[in-house]
Amino acid sequence: MLYKILYHLVAVDMPLTMKMHFCPTCTENTTAYIIPSSRCDYHRFTFFPRTVREWNTLPEHIVSLTTIEAFKNAIITA
Repeated sequence: MLYKILYHLVAVDMPLTMKMHFCPTCTENTTAYIIPSSRCDYHRFTFFPRTVREWNTLPEHIVSLTTIEAFKNAIITA
């Protein structure tokens, strides 16, 4: 779903801020986002905080895929 939001395939506002990467770490891709802060577990495990944590750890070659089908296949085989 985050892929669809980022690539405007669904009409959902993007409430996230992209990280400024001067030198991305090996655990983040160049489209990493700032994880929304959470003080409570009920917020920490909602869609955006949970999904951004997972998105930020995806390899660059997966997040830069140009079709949803290719993205899904890469996630399944990863």
